[in-house]
Amino acid sequence: MRFGLLVIMLWPFFVSAQQFTQTLRGTVTDKDSKTALVGVTVIVTDNAPQLAAVTNDNGEFVIPNVAVGRRTVYAGRLGYQPVTLNNIVVTSGKELRLLIEMEPQVYQSQAVIVTDSASQRETVNPLVTISGQSFSPEETRRYAGSRADPSRMVSNFAGVNGGNDSRNEIIVRGNSPIGVLWQLEGMEIPNPNHFSGVAASGGALSILNNELLSQSDFLTGAFPAEYGNKTAAVFDLRLRNGNNDKHEYTFAAGINGVEAGAEGPFTKNKRSSYLFNYRYSSLALFHALGFKFGISGSPTYQDATLKLHFPSNDNRWTTDVFFIGGYSNVKVLSAEKDSSDWTFTDANEDVNYGTAMYAAGINLTRFVKNNGYWRIGLVNGASMLDITLDTLFNGSDKMRLITNKSVEGQAAAKLSYTKRFTGRNTIRTGVQLQVPYYDYLVRFRDPVLGIYLDRLRGTGNTQRAEGYVHWQYRSSDRLKFNSGLYYQFLFLNGSQSLEPRLGVSYKVGKHNLKAAYGVHSQMQPLVVYYLKTYDTLTHTYTQTNQQLDFTRAHHFIVGDEYQPSQHWTLKTEAYVQYLFHAPVEKYKAGTYSLLNAGGDVLFPNLDSLASNGEGLNYGVELTIEKTFAKHWYGLATASLFKSRYTGSDNVWRNTKFDNNFIFNCLGGYEWNFGKEHKNSFSLDIRVNYSGGRRYTPIDVDASIAAQEEVRPSHLAYTKRYPDYFRADAKAAININQRNVTHGFYVTVENVTNHRNVLQELYQPNTQRVRTDYQLGLFPYGGYRVQF
Repeated sequence: MRFGLLVIMLWPFFVSAQQFTQTLRGTVTDKDSKTALVGVTVIVTDNAPQLAAVTNDNGEFVIPNVAVGRRTVYAGRLGYQPVTLNNIVVTSGKELRLLIEMEPQVYQSQAVIVTDSASQRETVNPLVTISGQSFSPEETRRYAGSRADPSRMVSNFAGVNGGNDSRNEIIVRGNSPIGVLWQLEGMEIPNPNHFSGVAASGGALSILNNELLSQSDFLTGAFPAEYGNKTAAVFDLRLRNGNNDKHEYTFAAGINGVEAGAEGPFTKNKRSSYLFNYRYSSLALFHALGFKFGISGSPTYQDATLKLHFPSNDNRWTTDVFFIGGYSNVKVLSAEKDSSDWTFTDANEDVNYGTAMYAAGINLTRFVKNNGYWRIGLVNGASMLDITLDTLFNGSDKMRLITNKSVEGQAAAKLSYTKRFTGRNTIRTGVQLQVPYYDYLVRFRDPVLGIYLDRLRGTGNTQRAEGYVHWQYRSSDRLKFNSGLYYQFLFLNGSQSLEPRLGVSYKVGKHNLKAAYGVHSQMQPLVVYYLKTYDTLTHTYTQTNQQLDFTRAHHFIVGDEYQPSQHWTLKTEAYVQYLFHAPVEKYKAGTYSLLNAGGDVLFPNLDSLASNGEGLNYGVELTIEKTFAKHWYGLATASLFKSRYTGSDNVWRNTKFDNNFIFNCLGGYEWNFGKEHKNSFSLDIRVNYSGGRRYTPIDVDASIAAQEEVRPSHLAYTKRYPDYFRADAKAAININQRNVTHGFYVTVENVTNHRNVLQELYQPNTQRVRTDYQLGLFPYGGYRVQF
């Protein structure tokens, strides 16, 4: 009866005979100089009939009456390489806005070199040589198991592994997730995730909302000179501009929360626009239904994203303002939680765990004559922790064990200049001054001394300066050289680094051969420098880590990208990364290294460190991708790698992130139905199989004697949990009505209910080792409407 009622309610969506169309509008710019291109012909090639427009003096075009569905858009102009955009999704609920960037053609003799179509994964940043791929907001929504989260989506790429089911940290080529750079609108921002931790690059779920993202880049090695202070990977994210012609709205409810968004022009007949989205937690609802996320409390969170875009009337200036921020909190109480709860505490402890972050910035762009532009960027961002841990005595009395009320932030000013001198030469240079600041109160009760000690306490700041220059030379449309220098200086202790970056790519037939080398460095997490050591004899504190050097790395990468046809790509890469000057123990021969930090809720605070550690990552990667065409897509990746390190004992060991192998396979098929095929139903699947996470085994006898968990340091990361396996499936339906688009989806994660080990812990009360498991069978759904 209920099913029949549902069919009756939805029947008008399926049988409507009306054909719906939408307006396609956008801007075409030079990919290097970002200047508007006039006179570009833009064609919707698979519309019946074909529709076309020519860009105006501002590089803008408008094509009305485009039929809804997946469309192919072609852009061409004399002197530029043509661009073809496949699978552009046109819906009835919102106008579609495109940003099309074109590269100039290079002429040899009097003949134009005609090249094959560019890879569908070609990066937005034209200065990237290798180990880079772009991704679209649609992919973060479409891929099964991604939860509309960029971090979870890129874990399908070669060389990338997720931290665990309940957190979205990513491990790239065996590196610590601490080495991941988050950049939004060209400016570095704090970790944009809910329920994050100290020095973390991930959390339980992303604050970033994919509804507001534009095409963005993800880089896994040998970055161009403009990216610095990180050694593992780069998220270079961009927010799209709002619709500057009409007001449009979005409402959605799903795994990531209940959200509402709006966009539109500030005033009529103006080109400025706003874009805003607000989201509130839905995890508390799932918790009430019995689904656990690794915590027994009810997590709550909320976040917001904003972008304002103001172009000048003469098209010589643009001003962009952006904001992203979020707050999250969970309370885990002993009286309420399950005794098998693995996160944060033991059974007789209460915890309050709160986090927050924000980043607000402004970019002023000044376009100059002869294909160049200046950009001035200002940003201020911070992340905050509010954590308390209480233990219970005699059934009711509480004693505070840990208090952590910390703020870490960074204000920055950045000036950059990009100029394309000819079709062959492009220069990008810039300088930046960052002011990292902190306000720490990290206090714990020492069980031996019976007093409270401050591991971190105080306020202050330091400064970090950087500069870079990057030169790209296109010998032809087939041969491209990239070279650059990056320099950074840390005022706290005088650490400095001058880093060359080199890359070359050469197209031979359907192959694109690539090679790159780079030196990369990063300062230590701020908490490491300011950690305090208590001297029991003098009853004073000292800071023993302030002279630590940058952790540094050499990246060597070679690869080939083969495109046998327009929609198929076969990519292979091999890499070696040698890391040095990593913090290890200073006064004793031990196994500790900061290269193993990250990927957990808690951060290992250790004092008396020295920059004497080393690391070595090497591996091969294979990617086979079929982009969306003829109703289906597919992506398969294989990564084989080793990740090694040395502690202060100079013994080479496996790192915590040495999983050895990662295999991913995902794909999907889309059926169209209804009049003019305006509606769609899709089915997507994903399978991940990877090596288990490394760990240090527990010495049960020693733990019983000590009445607490003991893991022998000489056995560091000698064991590995069983191999990880997970299969996800997603079904979605999109229905277009007049001026409204409805989207429904149902996802089932871990459809086989495979028991993947999360961790092993020693329980003093039972004197046994307990095994905790990751997410089991987990179904959820969602709805989105645009109008």
